Amino acid sequence: MKTPNSTGKEKEAEDQTEVKKGPVFLFAAGIFLLFIIFLFIPVFTVQFLSLFLFLLLLGSKAYSEYLIRNLKIIRFDCELRSFRNEWVQIEIAAENRGILPAFMLALSDSPGMLPVFRNNKSLFTLNGRSRLLWTWQGLCTHRGIFMLGPANIRCADPLGLFPFQLKTSQTCKLFVYPCACFASVKAPQGIPLGALISPNPLFEDLTRSRSLREYQPGDEIRRINWKATARQYGGTFRFMINEYEAAFSYPLVIFLNLSPQEYPLKNRELYLERVIETAAALCLMAGRDRQELGIIFYTSSRADGLTLIESGPLTITPILERLAGLERYYESGQTNKAGETLNSNETTSSSSTYTEGAAHKLHNSAERMLEAGKFLPYGTRLIYTGSKLSNEDYILINSLKTYRFSLEFFIIDEQVLSPLVPGNSPLYQIKEQGYEII
Repeated sequence: MKTPNSTGKEKEAEDQTEVKKGPVFLFAAGIFLLFIIFLFIPVFTVQFLSLFLFLLLLGSKAYSEYLIRNLKIIRFDCELRSFRNEWVQIEIAAENRGILPAFMLALSDSPGMLPVFRNNKSLFTLNGRSRLLWTWQGLCTHRGIFMLGPANIRCADPLGLFPFQLKTSQTCKLFVYPCACFASVKAPQGIPLGALISPNPLFEDLTRSRSLREYQPGDEIRRINWKATARQYGGTFRFMINEYEAAFSYPLVIFLNLSPQEYPLKNRELYLERVIETAAALCLMAGRDRQELGIIFYTSSRADGLTLIESGPLTITPILERLAGLERYYESGQTNKAGETLNSNETTSSSSTYTEGAAHKLHNSAERMLEAGKFLPYGTRLIYTGSKLSNEDYILINSLKTYRFSLEFFIIDEQVLSPLVPGNSPLYQIKEQGYEII
């Protein structure tokens, strides 16, 4: 999945190439020594050999400098996007703008923090006035944001006397999204006129025209398109009827619980990664239905632990980038500091600390979900994804139904859970592994 931000020429214009050459002292010493021999040893054979070597050194040095000025590295992609457990392909072009060929040219690219990669080094000959497209692959075994590059070229003159290295400053940012899992949950009925596609013609959106068709008995007169009817020339006269897309509005908001304290220590890393994959699967489901989407990240009980990111019905890229940028902060018990929040509105407040042994104490995530839910639009479909909550938490969250919310819970837990929580809201149990969430 590629997202180039600029063309190759624009990227090349901004590039700064670092050149590393061999030691200049040996070249200067060789030239000086051969010149002294040519002048002060009046032997024809010695003078001929010294002059020949003198010209050979100058020609090799000129050849090497010529290649340095004419070899270019072009990286086509500024950003790449992929899902975890998928191979990503990186494309780089090596260009020789001169007329002299470059022999035994070694091109390599740094894989950054990618643990698995292949064919990131290549050896070839590049003729004059030619370009070579070179690709290598990396396996996205972990979710995160990686920097690929810089690429470099190692080459020399035909005799190999003056090797050099060209290192470009171009890099590529690789977003590795969570694993592309499958989640399909039937949407509850919503209010008419919106962005979520529906097969029910009762939800036709009069603001989104789809096509025209001929009049059929039973059609309403107010749906006749008089302009299209009047434009008919010759033949049989027919009334033309407007058809609209069937859609209804039901904003989807995901509350993602990433607080390490609310997960069991034994499987904490596994469970947190799995709920992140669940949130990504729900985002992909909303994207397929062109549904308005928002996600609330709850990372800790601190004041900066709640972040809301909103996304339009046609793009979920900001949310997936934020999911990719979540560090494994739960390994050290610290809050996440990586990744930029795109199109975000942050809501903060204080909250008490949850004690696992106290049954009367509510989870921090339940309190923050209740607080954030009061500011969501009317008719929102609110989905909780995270660890198991207590009955008191479910009762507290179900009070949001007074705002005409639809509540659903995606819970990861070792025990088999009831399909309903107190308050008759549906509960879906997340599978611990696999490409199917529930």
